[in-house]
Amino acid sequence: MKFLLIASLCAVGAIAGTSQAGLDYRVFESIPAAPAPWVVKEDADIDLKHSIKLRIHLKNRDVASFQQKVMDISTPDHPTYGRHMTQDEINGMISPSKNAFDSVLEWIVSLQLEGKARVENDWVILTGTLEDAEKLLQTKYQLFENPKTGKLAARTLSYSIPEKLYAHVDLIAPTIKFPTMAPEVSALHGNIAAEYVSQAFTAASSDSDVHDGLDVVACNSTITPACLEALYKFKHFRASRRNGNEIALAGFLEQYAQHDDLDQFIGTYAPDQAGANFSTVLINGGLNTQDNDSDQYQKIGEANLDVQYGLSLAYPTPSTYFSTAGRPPEVPDYEVDNEPYLEFLTHLLSLKKIPQVISISYGDAEWTVPRSYAYTVCDLFAQVAARGVTFLASSGDGGSGSDCSVTDPTKLLYTPAFPASCPWITAVGGTRYVEPERAVSFSGGGFSDIFPRPPWQSNAVNAYLTAHPDPAFRQYYNISGRAYPDVSAQGVYYHTILNGTDRLLSGTSASAPTFAAVVALLNSDRISNGLPVFGFLNPWIYSKGVSGLVDITAGKQSGCWQVLGSGFQAVAGWDPVTGLGTPNFKKLRFASTGIQS
Repeated sequence: MKFLLIASLCAVGAIAGTSQAGLDYRVFESIPAAPAPWVVKEDADIDLKHSIKLRIHLKNRDVASFQQKVMDISTPDHPTYGRHMTQDEINGMISPSKNAFDSVLEWIVSLQLEGKARVENDWVILTGTLEDAEKLLQTKYQLFENPKTGKLAARTLSYSIPEKLYAHVDLIAPTIKFPTMAPEVSALHGNIAAEYVSQAFTAASSDSDVHDGLDVVACNSTITPACLEALYKFKHFRASRRNGNEIALAGFLEQYAQHDDLDQFIGTYAPDQAGANFSTVLINGGLNTQDNDSDQYQKIGEANLDVQYGLSLAYPTPSTYFSTAGRPPEVPDYEVDNEPYLEFLTHLLSLKKIPQVISISYGDAEWTVPRSYAYTVCDLFAQVAARGVTFLASSGDGGSGSDCSVTDPTKLLYTPAFPASCPWITAVGGTRYVEPERAVSFSGGGFSDIFPRPPWQSNAVNAYLTAHPDPAFRQYYNISGRAYPDVSAQGVYYHTILNGTDRLLSGTSASAPTFAAVVALLNSDRISNGLPVFGFLNPWIYSKGVSGLVDITAGKQSGCWQVLGSGFQAVAGWDPVTGLGTPNFKKLRFASTGIQS
């Protein structure tokens, strides 16, 4: 594609020359202010020679038809169910028009930037400087600071493009999207001393406390792989190591999974898996540094939690850790290119084979994500799903939202999470305790302000809205939006080894890899029995799979301080705290393959 670009640029250059005359610029995107907590750093100078990787996404063709096809191949009983697409088939349906590429390239040539541009599928990528970006977009980048972390980022609040390109471009980044992604691990539970861990786990248990292999007393206190295997009833199922099935854990924000810690975790909590390991794929200059500094919780906590549970629960399914860089190590010390979802998803689409299940334990507040960015990223999730991939993502750790004034300063609103709100994701909420299992207060959930409710969840969500009219609170959320989470799993006090120390971590960050491992086991079973993998899971889970879920009917999520009583309650049927419920592997397996365990 790069050689095609060079030829195109030469042809376009002959027409356009080097003049910018006639380009009628109009503001393409703008935001009134940086999302909290980001503020302009007034006293800082910005280096316009600082490098930037500017991504220009061209509008796809026939998106509605493509998405309908993905729905068809993901809907049980449809004649094409399970006939996942190749990348060539996807490109054939949705690739931008030649006119779109020519128009954008003519623009770049007119500013004499053709030597810094290349084409990658639907993208035109300009690898240049902030000065180049300002020239192209008729904007000014500023330095912004996050006072909570001290991090700096170069962003703009508004940018323009020639009006004639409006029909061809739907996103340019990085521009108005600020770095707000965070791991969904509850800091409240992040640093519990090892001696407490030991005491909690050795809470007095007797034979009468063990029900069907589940140690109720111990597992009501803390969670281990054995607790989850027994609670979710896959203790006696063994996946295939060699049938082509894989699971992957997505890593961002310099979170690095530690091999030594995994060895210790396996030796302590899954000794029958001795020697189990994961492979690492580095994206956009990502790393997976092995660091024995005991103070590096912030660098390894999320990664270790994801890998230790995703790998051990899906064992012996091959496991991969994707480490995507988003903050390049440059001087001066501020971030320019932190667009990890774009880098991650475009990399996946470039692969010949993608792991069939991918767990994501990171999220943003939906209101901080520009709609153009949210739509583009969500469309990329759909493209990867079309290849036969199931994405599961944490639903967030803020309940219905801890601050109802941030979305719109003129009124109070709940604050949904992204990418959990993307309809092509299976969002996973959190529970705690094992007998009975109940919703945990931090479990994120609600209704998207960006994405409309998809048809596959209409019946379940409409039943909830009818049975629970909630008149005092409906003004705070969008009842027609995509509702989430879809499912849930344990999310409190997971034993995790961090730099050789046994810690307890909590959050829907733990719930997502747990449910992802269950889906990976089901996929292994399907492959071994001649069936296609699930791919996009939600149409199946809301129709066939619901029979294999345990409905959670107790517990309430937290809300915001401005609205007394805010937050949703777990109830019978789907709810915005635990979705359709937690997995019963034996019943899910029967719904999937018809095989009784």
